[in-house]
Amino acid sequence: MNNKLNVLYFNIFLMFLGISIVIPVLPTILHDLDLNGSDLGMLVAVFAMFQMIASPFGGRFADKFGKKIIIIIGLLLFSISEFIFAMGNTFSILLVSRVLGGISAAFVMPGVNGMIGDLSTSENRAKNFSYMSAVINTGFIVGPGVGGFLAEISHRMPFYFAGALGIIALLFSVFLLKEASDDDSNETARPKVKEPFPYKLFVVPVIIMLILSYGLASTETMFSLYTAEKVGFEPKDISIAITGGAIVGVIFQLFLFEKLVGKIGEIKLTLFSLIYSVLILGAFVYASHYITVMLVSFVIFIGFDLIRPSMTNYFSKLAGNNQGTAGGLNSAATSVGNLIGPLVAGAAFDIKIDFPLFIAMAFFIIASIIIAFYRPDKLKF
Repeated sequence: MNNKLNVLYFNIFLMFLGISIVIPVLPTILHDLDLNGSDLGMLVAVFAMFQMIASPFGGRFADKFGKKIIIIIGLLLFSISEFIFAMGNTFSILLVSRVLGGISAAFVMPGVNGMIGDLSTSENRAKNFSYMSAVINTGFIVGPGVGGFLAEISHRMPFYFAGALGIIALLFSVFLLKEASDDDSNETARPKVKEPFPYKLFVVPVIIMLILSYGLASTETMFSLYTAEKVGFEPKDISIAITGGAIVGVIFQLFLFEKLVGKIGEIKLTLFSLIYSVLILGAFVYASHYITVMLVSFVIFIGFDLIRPSMTNYFSKLAGNNQGTAGGLNSAATSVGNLIGPLVAGAAFDIKIDFPLFIAMAFFIIASIIIAFYRPDKLKF
């Protein structure tokens, strides 16, 4: 594997390890500050709003100034945001942390997606993006366990540790990460002259991503609160559930994703993953015992783990020589759904804990209908 990709994957692992470390203790932090589901929704939505605002700039800056510098800036902001959250004792300070976190994601992810696109050929692009998703999931495998251990020391300790991981990833990026050169991808079909960005090709994919990201965000945001409220999951139980689900996700991404994309393509794989997600969310709603909720938790995110790399790969395929801009557009579309989803899900959760899941299922059905009638083969590239 390309050494540049190895460094990139390792940095992404550290960042998402830092992100996942704090998940098991979020319900405890909210309880300590007397916050509720709507407040959690607001914290996630503020992150998404500033990610949405900054993503187009992050993508354009990545293409103009280079992916490396954008990734470094994003990692620095990520670390600062985690340290602020660790020290925050009021809701307003937590909001400031999330603002910086959203901007950091708007810089890191377009840079990462763009660099992977630059380093990939048409033959290995799906594999490279599936590896990225698997690396992210691996961070989620290790993170909750580490977070649960650190929480025994202090509920704030996971946030300090996450900030430190961001600094380590930043240093690796500064000294080891190199920009892609013209020879890295060996993609003879990719012109070296800058191409105009084909915005029209992205209209339907962006609409699909908006709807998908709403359903994904509303489910993931409320997962820890939902399981804690429904069957009394504690931080260690949430850690087990997230870790188990991440392990299953890594297996699918490493051993099945590339084969599935090669066989049926990104669009059909996304459609089938959506259908699966609707069915498994329905099962999750009706699971009422600790063991059944835990077992469903292990497989509930399989569809999500296939949808994300499928659409990311599809955006990259359409982008040609504009990988950073496409990554920014993908990130912006995702963040719009991430903005609306947690707000609606948080308010719905306070009414009835099952409502966010029903709303997510409805949005997945809408996305499935759009994809079923989407005909990318009729588009002119």
